[in-house]
Amino acid sequence: MRDTMRRIFLFVIAITALTLSGCGSLRMTPEEKAAVEAQIAENMDNRTYFIDVDQVLPRRGSTRHVTNYSLTVNGDKLISHLPYFGQAWNIPYGGGKGMSFESKISDYIESYPKPDRRQITLATNNGEDTFVFVIEVFNNGKATIDVRSRNREPIAYYGMMSTTPPDQSER
Repeated sequence: MRDTMRRIFLFVIAITALTLSGCGSLRMTPEEKAAVEAQIAENMDNRTYFIDVDQVLPRRGSTRHVTNYSLTVNGDKLISHLPYFGQAWNIPYGGGKGMSFESKISDYIESYPKPDRRQITLATNNGEDTFVFVIEVFNNGKATIDVRSRNREPIAYYGMMSTTPPDQSER
């Protein structure tokens, strides 16, 4: 009973947080909103974008809030600095590189599933595993990242696309 009440309480908190976070976009003027959308579109067209990750959703378990994690696409290069929570099957002793690596993008497919978002599907190999990233970016900059790999359980990340990538040396 106590566990059920806890889950209901956490669900109500999550819905409240999502509702309140959505209200922030209402404060932008139409000109500011258009400028953000244009900058995001330009960054995606140039394949130079940075997503600051603030939530992780492992396949098993609950959502975790995180800080100082990111995904960067720079031309044909992917820089993944992401945490991993989940089961891994065939990895090097000590965990290997995990989800923190830099590698070349082998496939890059862009689509528009709905008018307010872009979906990028890209594949890469970090020398230990093959990954498929499905990145969905909304016009307001919110982003979801679903990652599937050969040797690990799938995992999802949520964050915000920055219109100006920070200096990677600071991370």
